[in-house]
Amino acid sequence: MSDDFKTSFVVDLAPEAVWEALHGRTLPGESPDAVHYVLPGFPSLVPVDPPGARCTPVEVDEGRLLRVRKDHHPCQDSEIAIALEQEGTGTRITVVQSGFGAFLDIVGRDTVFGHGQQIVRDLRLYLERGITVPGTAWGVLLGAVPRATAVGLEIARVDAGGFAESAGLVADDLLLTLRGIRLHDIQQLQTVLALTEPGTTAAVTWARGRQVYAAEAVFAT
Repeated sequence: MSDDFKTSFVVDLAPEAVWEALHGRTLPGESPDAVHYVLPGFPSLVPVDPPGARCTPVEVDEGRLLRVRKDHHPCQDSEIAIALEQEGTGTRITVVQSGFGAFLDIVGRDTVFGHGQQIVRDLRLYLERGITVPGTAWGVLLGAVPRATAVGLEIARVDAGGFAESAGLVADDLLLTLRGIRLHDIQQLQTVLALTEPGTTAAVTWARGRQVYAAEAVFAT
């Protein structure tokens, strides 16, 4: 299984228009000739104007490829490649993000790639409509690494001292609800966590085999 996040989509814009939209969002670099690209949709813990993630260029092939290194967390130092290819009257855009390193192990592949799908939707929103929105929020931490299964989110690993351990979850438990909301996938979990304030006491239910458990725990501040 690849550790690179990769997706592709087609927009009804000529490659020149897509390139102009990407290439036009820059900030001055440390030297007169240097620039940083600002990629819309990609989150950053350091706010920039225009909104997006500040990135250092690695490879720029006019009208065809923009490859950059992310300057700030989350996923700092990962590489993002955006390739453009004519398809009919539009453009096929292929996005590859790689080099997550330990971050992928800490947060979990399904969680990181789930955020990736949301990020690409915001990037596409900007390219197709010129609209930028706040970057995807990570929110409080579950204190566990979930993985997607056919019946919901299974706990792959529980971190010491986190919400999940405090509630009593262990590896292989099936997460059912959090704050009364049934969780079917990573995106639903991310939304609930993003809307939860640190210090919140939250109810959680889970299944261990055929037995259902319920508890409350506090999200760390």
